[in-house]
This record gives sequence, structure tokens and C-alpha cells, in this order.
Amino acid sequence: MKNTYARAMKGIHISEGGYVNHPKDPGGATNFGITQRVYDSYRKDRGLTARSVKQITSDEVAAIYKTQYADKIRYDELPAGIDYATLDGAVNSGVSRGAKWLQSALGVSSDGKIGSQTIAAATKADAIHTVKSMCAKRMSFLRGLSIFSTFGKGWTSRVARVEAESVSMAMEARGISKASLPIALSSESRRASEDSAVTKGGATASATGAAGGATGTTAASGGDWSNLAGVESILLIGATVGLIVLAVYLINRSRVQRERAAAYAAVAAGATA
Repeated sequence: MKNTYARAMKGIHISEGGYVNHPKDPGGATNFGITQRVYDSYRKDRGLTARSVKQITSDEVAAIYKTQYADKIRYDELPAGIDYATLDGAVNSGVSRGAKWLQSALGVSSDGKIGSQTIAAATKADAIHTVKSMCAKRMSFLRGLSIFSTFGKGWTSRVARVEAESVSMAMEARGISKASLPIALSSESRRASEDSAVTKGGATASATGAAGGATGTTAASGGDWSNLAGVESILLIGATVGLIVLAVYLINRSRVQRERAAAYAAVAAGATA
């Protein structure tokens, strides 16, 4: 495997700890990010008896990550940074989903299988832009899952870490100097922090507007909305709901930007050390 692989695996092991069997995780029991189903398949293919994923060995973990994930996304053929971002997405959400985020970011057919067309597009693409686009699409997908309320905080932090580390890999592959790398990463952190602050302010304004709109109209009508025409009531309710939805969206975006700022700052600090 190429030289980014060990670094990518280090990042994945930070996110994928030991044995977990969360009742709300549709993947069921996992150990080091490997599900019981994947482990069963791996052992069956090798003529070995099934056993609990709790008993998986470090050699098996390494072999599964390579054969079931890295090889399937053609890790060694992807540009630095794009390789790690794609691999982590595949481990977290499945090979097909990880491939689709890459393909969508590249603007090629999203069939969930990385072939020559995807490799060619990835090779020609701006790796930094592609990584950021992939991670944004990944976050959008994860936010839409019903279990986001349970796992969302960890997922948001993970995707931010992957983005920052992947962008750092891409910058290094471009030949950025060791002195300039932490400066560039700190700049990314600062922009994300500024975006978080601005977005948070917008969320507060939207929430205040929603509350003020309802309260103001109630007061104006003597506390009784019955004197409003049907269309007026619908428009008022629609506007209020719209502001609430916008506020929720902006709050979530602010949290994502805050995590991105922290992740880029951490990678910048590591690059300085």
C-alpha cells in the first residue's frame, strides 16, 4: 500500500475503537469498525468457523480493512487525501456509499463502484476541493438518518477530522513546504470559525424572528388569530415555520463549522510539532 495508508488507518482507528454493540446501530455488533456480518463473511471465505467479532485478531483487522475496503475503493490509485476521505466513508457507511460520495463530488456516474472513469476523474480533479465536497455530501447524508440524534455528534467530529487530515495530505502531495503547511491549515480553521460565528448569528436572528412574528401578530389581533383571513393565517404560519426550519439548519451548520475549525486547528498543531 502507498505511504498515506498507514496514516489513514491511524485516523480510522481513532474513530473505530473496540467492541461496540449499540442497540440503535443497524450494523449491530462491531469491533474496530468491523461488523459481525463482515467478519463472518471473511472467515467463511477462508474455510474458518464463525465466531464472535469480539475475538477478531489484529491481523484479521488489518486484512479485512485492506481486502474489503481499501482494495475495493482502489485506494492506491486515488490521489492523496481523496484516498483517505473515500476509505473512511467506506468503512463508516459501506463501500458503495463511500464511492458514491466521491463520484458525486467528481460529477461522474454515481453507481457506487470505483472504476477507471472515477479514477481518471479523481486524478484530474482538485483534490482539496474534492475532499471538501465529499465531506459536505457525507454530512448531508448523515444528517438525514433517523439515528443522527444518537450518533450525530460523533459523526460530525469524525467527518471534520477526516476532512482536515485529508486536506493536509492533499496539500503535502502538492509539495507545500513544512513551514507553510500549518499556516495553510490554520487559515482553513479560521475561515470555518468565522463561518460558524456568522451562521450562529443568523440562527439566532431566525429564531427571534419566528418568535417575534407569532407574538407580534397575536398581540396585534388582541391575542386572537381568528380575525385573520384563511390565506393570511396560512402565510403567517408558513413564514414562522420557515424561520424555525432555517434556524435549525443554521444551528446545525454552525456546529459543523465549529467542528471543522477545531479539526483543522488540531491538524495544524500536529504539523507544527
